[in-house]
Amino acid sequence: MAIISFWSGDKKEAGQTLSMVAIATQMCIEHNMRTLMIDATFDDDTLERCFWKVGRQNIARQLNAGKIDLASGAEGLVSAVASNKTSPEIISNYTKIVFKNRLDVLPGLKTKIMEEHEKSLMLYKDLLTAANKYYDLVFIDLSKTLRRETTKALLDTSAVIMYTMPPNLKKIDYYIKLRAEHPILRKGNVIPVLTNSDAESKYNLKNAQKYIGEKTLVTVPYNTLLMEAASEAGVANMFLQLRLSKSANDKNTQFLNSVSDCGKQLIYKLQELQYKV
Repeated sequence: MAIISFWSGDKKEAGQTLSMVAIATQMCIEHNMRTLMIDATFDDDTLERCFWKVGRQNIARQLNAGKIDLASGAEGLVSAVASNKTSPEIISNYTKIVFKNRLDVLPGLKTKIMEEHEKSLMLYKDLLTAANKYYDLVFIDLSKTLRRETTKALLDTSAVIMYTMPPNLKKIDYYIKLRAEHPILRKGNVIPVLTNSDAESKYNLKNAQKYIGEKTLVTVPYNTLLMEAASEAGVANMFLQLRLSKSANDKNTQFLNSVSDCGKQLIYKLQELQYKV
C-alpha cells in the first residue's frame, strides 16, 4: 500500500542498504506486513548477500559483459513490464522469498553497463505501481545523489523517503542544507535516519534531533551482529534470534528496539499522510 525509498544526497554515505534491510525485516516480523525489498542500485549486491550466498556461477554471469539470463530475477520482471504482462501476482514469481507470504526480495539488475541499468530502471515506476497492489510495504534502495533521472522519478513515486546519513557533522549539515534548498525534501514525507550511530557519540540520536530540529529523526545503530550477518547471508536468522533475547540491557536488544522504533515512526508517518497500513 506504500512505497518507501531509502536514499541519500551524499554519494559517500554509509549504511543505507543495511538500514533498509534492518527496518524492513523487523517490520515484516513485528507487524505481520507483506513486504518487498527492491534493489535499484548499480553494481552492488549488498542486499542480496544479506540473505543468500552469491555463488561463483552468479559472479561469472555478472562478469559476462553485462549479458545475463533475461528469464529470471529483475531482468525477467523488467521484460514482463516492457511487454505489458506484469501484474501483482506475476511480480512474486520473479522475487526471492525470505519469509513465505511475509518478506520477498527483488535483487538488483546484474548488468555492468550503466546505460542499460538506467534504461531498465525507467520501467520500475510501472513495476512499483503493480507491486504496491500486492504488498503492504515496498522498500526500494536507490542510487545516491540526484545525478540519475531514475532516482528522481522513483523518489517522486515514493510515499515516504528515508534519508540516510552517518553521525558526522559534515553529513548532517549537508542534509540540513539540502532540506532547505531542494523541493524533494520539502514535501513533508521525509524521515531522516542516522546510520551506524553510537549512543556514546557526540552525534547520537538525542543530540542530532536537537541539532537538526526534527523529532522524527530515527537511528539504526552500529551493530556487530548485523555487519557479520550481512556478510554471511544470515540477516533473517539474526532478527528471529534477537526477538528471543530476554535481557533489556543487552546491546543487541537495544539495537533491535531502535530498529523497531524506526518502523513505528514510519507507520506514524504513513498514517499522517493517510496511507492505509
